[in-house]
Amino acid sequence: MRRVPRSRSPRSGLTLIELMLAVVLLAIVFAKAHEALTSASKSSGRETREMVLEDQARRVLRQIAYAVMGANRETLIPDTEAPLSTEDLRFQVNLGIQDGEVIWSDPEGVSLEETAAAVFWSQNPGAVDEQRVVWTKLVAPYLAGELPNGMDDNGNGLIDEKGLSFVVDRNSVKISLTLERVGDDGERTVNTVSTTVTCRNLPEPAK
Repeated sequence: MRRVPRSRSPRSGLTLIELMLAVVLLAIVFAKAHEALTSASKSSGRETREMVLEDQARRVLRQIAYAVMGANRETLIPDTEAPLSTEDLRFQVNLGIQDGEVIWSDPEGVSLEETAAAVFWSQNPGAVDEQRVVWTKLVAPYLAGELPNGMDDNGNGLIDEKGLSFVVDRNSVKISLTLERVGDDGERTVNTVSTTVTCRNLPEPAK
């Protein structure tokens, strides 16, 4: 009896070239996935740092604003007006009137200490018994967009404003603050906030 020859079965398995191509394609897929995850992680980390820094900037600005709002306009030193600004403001707070006389608080101040990048509140500034409370140590050397060149670089009408800036306009004081932080990845995050507050008016002594 004559045997019928079997037909060859389809080729099974992968050749070496096909295997190498598969490995290369898998490597590309994993690399793309890792890049997407890393990018998403960096973006999330950046957004978190920005939010945290903004919260800190606004908190410090509120502390400064409350201190200046309580000050009497007649006691502000220095009395700086645009286009100049100051990073050191001293004042006294009116505590009321007693026996027809205005009662003043001890001198107070809000200042920038550049070497420590710090904003601090002080009582009896410059005196032997001076007391200080540091509100932040993240102050930038200059306001965002400003350079120490005698020009108005950021277009706000002021010249060479430091990271903390006060400008007096009659009974109002404009306060500007720039905080900055460098992350572990070397990326710099900056946030600038500002507000304008009105000082108390000098009360008339009782007659």
